[in-house]
Amino acid sequence: MFQLNFFKLQRLIFVANFAVLLIFPIKMSAQNVARQFLRDRVATMVRQMQPQGRLPGTQRLDLAIGLPLRNESGFDQLLQEIYDPTSPNFRRYLTPQQFAERFGPSESDYATVIAFAQANGLTVTGMSSDRTFVSVSGSVANVEKAFHVTMRTYRHPRENRNFYAPDTEPSLDLAVPILHITGLDNFVVPHPANLNKISMSQLANLPPNSGSGPGGTFMGQDFRNAYAPGVSLNGSGQIVGLFELDGYYPSDITAYETSAGLPNVPLTNVLVGGSGSAGKNNGEVALDIEMAISMATNLTQIIVYEGPNPLSNSQVVTILGQMASDNLAKQISSSWTIGDDPNFETKYKQFAAQGQSFFQSSGDDGAYYSGILQSADSTNVTLVGGTTLSTDSDGDWSSETTWNWYITNPPQTNSSGGGVSTTYSIPSWQQGIDMTANQGSSTKRNVPDVALTADNIFVVEDNGQHEKIGGTSAAAPLWAGFCALVNQQAVASGQPTVGFINPAIYAIGKSSFYLSDFHDITTGNNTNKTVSNKYFAVSGYDLCTGWGTPNGINLIIDLATPDTLGILPGNGFAASGPIGGPFAPNSENFSLTNTGASSLNWAAITPSWLAASPNNNTLTAHSFATVTISLNSAAAGLSLGTYTANVVFTNLTSHVAQLRQFTLQVNPIVQNGGFETGDFTGWTFDGTETSSDGFLLNGVVNARTFADDYGTNFVHSGADGLALGQPGNLAFLSQTLLTAPGQNYLLSFWMNNIGGATPNQFLVNWNTNTAATNTIFNQTNVPEIDNWTNLQFILAA
Repeated sequence: MFQLNFFKLQRLIFVANFAVLLIFPIKMSAQNVARQFLRDRVATMVRQMQPQGRLPGTQRLDLAIGLPLRNESGFDQLLQEIYDPTSPNFRRYLTPQQFAERFGPSESDYATVIAFAQANGLTVTGMSSDRTFVSVSGSVANVEKAFHVTMRTYRHPRENRNFYAPDTEPSLDLAVPILHITGLDNFVVPHPANLNKISMSQLANLPPNSGSGPGGTFMGQDFRNAYAPGVSLNGSGQIVGLFELDGYYPSDITAYETSAGLPNVPLTNVLVGGSGSAGKNNGEVALDIEMAISMATNLTQIIVYEGPNPLSNSQVVTILGQMASDNLAKQISSSWTIGDDPNFETKYKQFAAQGQSFFQSSGDDGAYYSGILQSADSTNVTLVGGTTLSTDSDGDWSSETTWNWYITNPPQTNSSGGGVSTTYSIPSWQQGIDMTANQGSSTKRNVPDVALTADNIFVVEDNGQHEKIGGTSAAAPLWAGFCALVNQQAVASGQPTVGFINPAIYAIGKSSFYLSDFHDITTGNNTNKTVSNKYFAVSGYDLCTGWGTPNGINLIIDLATPDTLGILPGNGFAASGPIGGPFAPNSENFSLTNTGASSLNWAAITPSWLAASPNNNTLTAHSFATVTISLNSAAAGLSLGTYTANVVFTNLTSHVAQLRQFTLQVNPIVQNGGFETGDFTGWTFDGTETSSDGFLLNGVVNARTFADDYGTNFVHSGADGLALGQPGNLAFLSQTLLTAPGQNYLLSFWMNNIGGATPNQFLVNWNTNTAATNTIFNQTNVPEIDNWTNLQFILAA
């Protein structure tokens, strides 16, 4: 039988608000507009160089005209507050819509810039939803006219090619301020980091390493065993975004997951000018995907943002803009060398404001030197260096040193990128570190910030090729995967995502619990042929591996929960059972840890149907306690339904609260109530009740009468029970109940077999809504049972 629930459907009228930008022809007059000049680093540099020639006037260039943020000083102040644990705005992130409304350039300024471009013969090829940049395309002749430059070619000082750039800093006859014009030069051509590869056939000539992959390479669970041992978090619910300039072979990813024994993580490709096909650099893309999956095995999704290859710097802006406007991936990784650009910086700051972490590999050329092309050194990006990892026979972390292939694989010269920025001043969170021993700067930005292994790594790429690789290209996506574990923990704790992690990791690095959160890399160097005296690993922060590599759950908790009270696990139990119980599971133990240097007081507040033992106490510095959360007697009094509630753990010293969610499902019971009427009311009975001599074969029996007449009590509880004893035939007792499709029900009864005479049979059927009979219990020759036995079955209607 079925109970049909009819729901009244209301007609819903959705009103969509569209931001409509109307662009009207605007007459641009140089006579009425003061010319503005833009500072261009490359244009300044080429003044000292001899031009090789001039770009043809018909050649087309793709550009991104960037506008400065509105009220940028207010935005910078808000950004500081978002990452200040003492601020009311701490981790109160903006949505892309809020970012555009509060800090995006005005619609009138944006329309004016578009009109300026069109008036100068440039074609608008794309617009950003937050109005921070306009993508345009035009001939060199029109570009020169619009920006009052001459586009010339020059010999690249380090690469075997020519590059183009304006011979002077660009200027515009435009009143609306312009931040930067990306794409006026190709001094930097975005490209993958300098990965080193060794084929599997060559590994036979090398000593084996300690990983589980071919030739002892590291793959799959090896990374979790080393950096997140015993951690149950797996990235579920989290999305990793990857900045890529090529496609990949999906079969390579599947083959890697199969080889490493990993689940299949859904992949979504977002083509931002890319074709989606796998090119010569597909190995970089495959590596990034495989590393993210290895650290966060159950990610909800990886979004691969694919741009064209080769790519212009203006298209980098488009890809970063897509990642920011989507705001889906809270952890983003890039292993491509893209350099620095003011328009990139706007997007990095937007990532931070929206709670998105951006991890950039620090490069594979070792110590930075004058003129070296750095991957990026923005103060709103987390730069990731590389290490060489050693594990023990159980796969546990054993030791690490700075990754330097010049030492381990001569004549290879690659090593963990690091050094001092020539562009950015030292940020506030990096101040207060003694830079004497590490040769860093107290006035300029120092990189990298953190590290992860970049050596001896197995990858499947190039349509089935197996390779051993080395490079910080592996370290960045591994950190993105690790950040997914952190954000999973944060969400489970009722906290926002961690966003830009640098302020937090530098606070940890300067704290007393630094060595419990990080593996401090104190050996090795990233010197190279150009720089032989820099840099060397030292205790604490250095310019080889930053603060070092993550030390599992300690760092996860301290990043996810900005408080000295750490609580594990991240989720409460989900219990179920019949009305009145019993319920399973009934309890769960939580570990409370004080990671701080001072004592703290804590308390646990529970809903009416849960209890905490103990429910408050004091934790001394670096101590821990166990708290048991269990169902109490009130749970037995709950009616049919599903109950969800939070236990609130509060650090009474810092006033930070953390939530753990518990669920209790109370199921209906299929029962008659012990035949309390003394007959078969509510039941259908089929069978012979008495023999020819009047002896009871089957029927309802009264506890007292039956005991008096036969000396045996056939009743477990209550006044009456059912006796079944007809020889030669089965008697059937059935009941039809109203059920809800898909709902679970508990069938429970007590059975006793007195005497154990054979042959006998006991059969239990459950009928589905299709009237097909399901046999759930069928036993013949049941032996004598001395005590009552309770049979329980959870059944779905």
